[in-house]
Amino acid sequence: ERTGEISYELNRPLISGYISALRAMQQEFNVTGEPDINVIARLPGAMQPVRDGIDERMVAGVEQAIDDALSDLEQMRAREGEELAAEMRSRLDEIERHVPVIENAASGLVEAYRSRLQKRIAELVAREGQSIELDQGRLAQEVAYLADRSDISEEIARLRSHLTQFREVVESDGESGKRLDFLLQELNREANTVLSKSTDLTIKEAGLAIKAEVEKLREQVQNVE
Repeated sequence: ERTGEISYELNRPLISGYISALRAMQQEFNVTGEPDINVIARLPGAMQPVRDGIDERMVAGVEQAIDDALSDLEQMRAREGEELAAEMRSRLDEIERHVPVIENAASGLVEAYRSRLQKRIAELVAREGQSIELDQGRLAQEVAYLADRSDISEEIARLRSHLTQFREVVESDGESGKRLDFLLQELNREANTVLSKSTDLTIKEAGLAIKAEVEKLREQVQNVE
């Protein structure tokens, strides 16, 4: 007969708490996989010697401590999420402030092109010392061509649409990181197109400011699940 052996039993409430805490940690830090049973078995109190009676008050105390810890973790994540959402709203406000600046500057570009082209033609005529009658029809065609090449009305509309969608996702529940990252790519794409189409200083400054805010948003979105 073998003697001196110690029998062990599972501390089920404590193990359950460990597993719940580990899974909460996985979600918090975006770690995949299942908890390792060998690791859990070595955690303090997971296995204990068999005894005649169980201190129910101790078990209840452990369970309450675990519940409190998990509740605190959930509250902390909720606070961090709201702070992050507030920061992103502030960035969106800043981007939206620049969109009308671009729109207003773009509205006067056609007339600016016309004046610039007329001035260049006048300078050329003066330099050549010839009297040339300006073909207003041809001038209008050239202005229309330049205006069409630099038209950014569609880009402005898409910027506003992406900003609206971004706000909706920020205010929604559930996983949103991938969707927000996609919208940031689209915002950056539209800002780049605006910059490439225009030589106007005001538009370029506003476009660069939008790109800077998009990059700040991208850093924040990395913390969103």
